[in-house]
Amino acid sequence: MADRMTQLQDMINQMATSMTNAIGVLKDTAPPCEFGAISQELEDEPNCAVFAAEIARFAKHIEILIDSFPIETGDVEDEVESKMLQNDAIHKQKVEELTDLVKESNQLVEIVQKKLSEIAQVQINSRPSE
Repeated sequence: MADRMTQLQDMINQMATSMTNAIGVLKDTAPPCEFGAISQELEDEPNCAVFAAEIARFAKHIEILIDSFPIETGDVEDEVESKMLQNDAIHKQKVEELTDLVKESNQLVEIVQKKLSEIAQVQINSRPSE
């Protein structure tokens, strides 16, 4: 797979180089023309056909290389969905644990408040009367 990726990158680089060279050569050798109009001189330019054929050849090679890559099925999507369901189950479990902890802490707060009330009552009762 990595070898095909390298081949694809090399082919893209070669195509870019060829396109850059084509633009440079055609800029220097092609006759001037209006945008949207093709003159007979431009059609007779021999380099145009050569560069067009070369770029088309690179494009075909790139297409063949891309088609040779393995097609991934929905395995990734199934794996992501499975992980999401697993995370949802973990989330629900953690929510239940947190709810239980909150209930337990509220009970402990009530116990502490009762004990503080008892301590305060004992202190009030233990004061000497005036």
